[in-house]
Amino acid sequence: MTQTGAHPDGLAQAALLDLLTEAMSGAVLIYDRNDTIVFASTQLRAFLPALPLMPSPGTRLKDFLSLVYDHGGYFPDVTGRLRHPPMGREEWITTEIASLWRERSETVERQALDRWMSLSKRRMPSGYGLCLFRDVSEHKKREDQWRSDLERVQITEDILDNLPFPILVMDRNFTYVAVNKATCSFYNLAADEILGRKNDDIHPPELAARIDRASRQVLETGIPFSISEQVIRPDGSRTAVLTRKLRAGKPGRYFVVTAMEDISEVLSTGEQPEWVFNGLEGVDFVHSDMRLKRSEQPAAVPAERTGRRRVLLVTDDGKVEADGVSLLLRAGFDATAARDLRELRGILDIARERQVDIDLVVVDSAMDIECLEEAEASGIDVLVLEAFQVERELLVAVQRRLARPRPAPAARKAAEDDWQISSVAAIDVLVAEDNEVNQIVFSQILEGFGYRYAIACDGEEAVRLWRDLKPRIVLMDITLPMLNGFEAASRIRELESGGERTPIIGVLTPAVEGDRDACWAAGMDDVVLKPLSPDALDEKFRRFMGAGDRETRRRGEGR
Repeated sequence: MTQTGAHPDGLAQAALLDLLTEAMSGAVLIYDRNDTIVFASTQLRAFLPALPLMPSPGTRLKDFLSLVYDHGGYFPDVTGRLRHPPMGREEWITTEIASLWRERSETVERQALDRWMSLSKRRMPSGYGLCLFRDVSEHKKREDQWRSDLERVQITEDILDNLPFPILVMDRNFTYVAVNKATCSFYNLAADEILGRKNDDIHPPELAARIDRASRQVLETGIPFSISEQVIRPDGSRTAVLTRKLRAGKPGRYFVVTAMEDISEVLSTGEQPEWVFNGLEGVDFVHSDMRLKRSEQPAAVPAERTGRRRVLLVTDDGKVEADGVSLLLRAGFDATAARDLRELRGILDIARERQVDIDLVVVDSAMDIECLEEAEASGIDVLVLEAFQVERELLVAVQRRLARPRPAPAARKAAEDDWQISSVAAIDVLVAEDNEVNQIVFSQILEGFGYRYAIACDGEEAVRLWRDLKPRIVLMDITLPMLNGFEAASRIRELESGGERTPIIGVLTPAVEGDRDACWAAGMDDVVLKPLSPDALDEKFRRFMGAGDRETRRRGEGR
């Protein structure tokens, strides 16, 4: 309501604030150090529809909150019955005012069975405070769905782990991404020795080729596949299994699931197996010898074939250190660990003095950047892994890194000088990230995928490289210098001005509330959470750049 005699400048400012909050699809409440309301946007009525009237400038916060409580709080009953918040009137009002005095506060309140709103509260150094109301119903639904999916995944994993027969899951690159306990027992291998590997890593070539052909057929057609096998297991024991393969997942996110049911007991009774197991009618048994010949054994597993290659693990996580070093020692490597920069320097100095060659330094990405710089300055090959990769993929990552030939020093120097920006005008991925360790993690993932990419170290550079290099997708860390990720994304959207829209993916830390909503408000298309996962990034790339794009480009480039 306009007050008689109000100053024109004040009216203009109020109208401007109303316009801004409408553009943000929210409502704003501004109050001073005396807990008196200075401004309440007209959109507030959409968030508090039960109130008989909206607060006017000069209203005390206590009176406003009393009115909110008396009309059902933030979640009035839609049936018309009066519903109060669970605590008493004075306690609720005191709690709300206390939250308004915090420097920064984020809460989410339920307004109806399927409607939620967020309250972002800020107290400025001047004493003025601001409370921003926003509808986060869609975000809350997505979050609830995500939690539900995680629970289903956990339940599924528990069920699979307790099945008495082997279950193996391969991704679209025919790499094993999940196995149950029965699989580990069947192959006499730890899960770490299967996960991240392909069939030719754990099977003889002929058998690996046959399994890959069947898996490819299932992946491409979606038609289930069954085969009965007389199997010689890796330990030499014999059994008979019915192997079934089926495709699971969604388009662009398919997996091949393999189940191996033991039918040796049925055969020993003399009964016809097709009476017990569907899929065996008219099918002859094939011979599958899973034993690897000595020449086919993975090069990094037996100690004599590793040549006792030396690996230095840099991590300050005690469990990761103990498990990682133990795993590498069992695989035949000469392994040790450094817990900080001082220990790393000491080990490298001793190795130089005694002329002992260290083949690889594995750095936990959570370590200080000085550790990475020290390792790189030593001239030793360096592999940076996220903590979850160290726990799950360490052995496979080390074996593959050591199996590839290292470039000559001159070539390596040239590559380092040119690692960031390709001479090609257009790129596939623009990464906006100021943390040097995360830059290396992004680089390793993108190089593994075969994408052309560039890295921007601040928000202004991100906008400039987006304009100059025309990336097909942008990975935007939100905590950038110069312009933060939200500001850089908004600037890009302004510059597009109705033209072709570049997908922007926000890179977030899970613990910070409100960042997801800020990403949507800044015009981002999706988010991905740290620690970074190749699988999570691949899902975003396939969604926004097409499922077959990477495979097509690799064939074209002869990769």
